[in-house]
This record gives sequence, C-alpha cells and structure tokens, in this order.
Amino acid sequence: MDERVAFCTFGMFIIDQIEYLNGRVPAEKILGGAGTYAALGARLAAGEANSRYVSWIVDMGSDFPPEFKVLIDTWQTRCTFRLDMSRLSTTAWNGYGPNEFRAFKYLTPKLRLDETSLSDEQALSRSFHMVCSPTRCISIIEGIMARRRRLAEDELRPIFVWEPVPDQCTPAELERVLETATHVDVVSPNAEEFAALFTGSTEQNSRQAMVEKLLGLRGLRPLSTALVVREGAQGCTMYRGSRSLHLPAYHQSAERVVDPTGGGNTFLGALAIAMTGTVSPSETDVHERQIPDGCAQQQRLLFALLHATVAASYAIEQVGMPVLAARGIDVWNGESYQQRFMSYLHRETTYVSEQLEEWQLPNP
Repeated sequence: MDERVAFCTFGMFIIDQIEYLNGRVPAEKILGGAGTYAALGARLAAGEANSRYVSWIVDMGSDFPPEFKVLIDTWQTRCTFRLDMSRLSTTAWNGYGPNEFRAFKYLTPKLRLDETSLSDEQALSRSFHMVCSPTRCISIIEGIMARRRRLAEDELRPIFVWEPVPDQCTPAELERVLETATHVDVVSPNAEEFAALFTGSTEQNSRQAMVEKLLGLRGLRPLSTALVVREGAQGCTMYRGSRSLHLPAYHQSAERVVDPTGGGNTFLGALAIAMTGTVSPSETDVHERQIPDGCAQQQRLLFALLHATVAASYAIEQVGMPVLAARGIDVWNGESYQQRFMSYLHRETTYVSEQLEEWQLPNP
C-alpha cells in the first residue's frame, strides 16, 4: 500500500487560449485543463518526496508542443503520455471579464477520460478527482469500483472528490446532484455554481437552507459527505453534518492574483491527495498544538483544506503554471511550498481554533 498511487484525476489536459475582455493582451498556447491543474495541486501538496504518487493522463495530438512534456517531466509525477497523431490536442478558449465573469468553449474535439482509460495501477489509486456531470460521476465511480473488485477483491474504498461542471449546476440538475452527493466523499462547486442549483427554489435566499438540502440534513439519513464551497477571494467554507468551517484565501491582496484559471482544480487536486495523508508537510510534521484537536476524520479534512488553500495560491499567481526550481528544491515561484504552508497555518491558527471551539467536533 505504501507504493500505491495516492491520486488520479479524470480531468483532461487542455491547451488554453485566454482572452481578457478588459483589453489585456491575450495569452496563446498555455498549458492547462482541469486534469493538469488538479495534478499540479496534488504535486504541490505531495512535495518532491511523494511526487511519484501523483498520477494523471495527458493526451497528445499531432500539434502537442514538445516543451509541455519537458515541463511536466520536471514535476516527476507518474504521468501517462498518450500520443495520437490522427487528432489535434484538446484546445479551449477562456474569456475573462469584470466581476469574475468567465466564458469557456472548446476549439477542438475533446477526449474525455473514464474508468477504461486508466491502467490497473491508476484504477487502484487511493483518491480520485472528477470534474463532470452528475450522471457521468456516478457512472465513473461504479466503473472504478467494479474494476477494483476484479483487481483486488478486498481493496478499501478510495476517496472520491467531485467538482460539478458549471453548466450542469442548474435547477434542472439539482435532484441528480443530490443523488451524486451520496456517492462521493467531497462535492465542491464554487459559490456561484452552488447558488445556481437552487435558483427559483424555496432555499435560494439562504445558504444554510441550501446546505441542509444538499447534505440531507432535513431527512432521517444525513450524508457524511463534505460540501466544500469555493469562494474565490473569500477562501472556502466546508460543511459537514450540521457544522461549518471557513478558511480565508492565502492571498489577501488582489494584486497577487494574476489569472484565476485553474485555481479551483488545483485546490481540489491538493485536497484529494491530502485526504490520503500523502503530503508534505504531513500531519505528523506539524506540531500538535498548531492544529486544534478533533476526531481523526475531521482533522484530516481540515488539514486537507489547508493544503488545498495553499496549493491554489500558486496556480493564480501567473498565466499558466507556476515555475518549479531545480530538482531537489521544492520551490515554486521562488517560495518553498512547505514554508508557505507553515506561514499560512501560523497566520490562521487563532481564527481556525476559534471556529473549532464553537464546533465541538462530533464523532464521524
């Protein structure tokens, strides 16, 4: 188990074209895609010592830029490169405007991943990240579990982190989202997507009512699923059972945020691998008094949220990927990930402690 892949994403590799609707110079041929950013998040949180536990797939078309492979290889992840000269690499246009406006469209046919795309090693991963519709999410989970039963009958259930696609966050999809939430360990829309699910409903004017609906808190069998609402510059709020916990964003100055592309995917990649404990700093690396005590499962989730918040900060500091220093030094954009994590933890310890004192964490 110690050598088992800790993270695998079903997100795609995409070549991004980015247009800023405020007149800023557009960016062409940028390494991107939900899968790439999720792998980045997992790699950031894992650290160089655990980089081999991060697994993902890059589908290369005839136009794939060779410098992208050179860059990805520096991360030292278990990346599977698949070349198909009969197609173009998946390419997409991203448009950004005022008030966090974003538009997105594919410029070439996409090549989606499912459970049949994975190697046996990847299928036995300890965590999975999915960004897809509710129906597709359930189908992938069922397919993965069937493969795992064939490969290793007694294999433990992995962690499933689901990121709903924005265009499926509609009132028409709400019931399917509620059903899918029963199949995953974490469901994470952003704040706008979460609110959009409840447009026109009796819950639409109350965040708490929306949370209770999604987590089934009004019924006889509330979910153990964690709902993590990503809130951009305001950070994130995690809901589990009847409790909630908010973490501020790492960057408190808008000047540090150059391009928000991939920030959410990076956040969730780090969250998924951190829930397996395959991260640096690990929980044992951090002095006990720096993270308030709670039950083991809740404490692991809090620790994963800390990693997710710090990892996401690197993704949004530039257009494209952060720059990794020379091998042997886990420094990105000129700053050690481990040092940034400890700095954030030190900065927010009192705030988190005050919330957890009120929480009085229940047994899972």
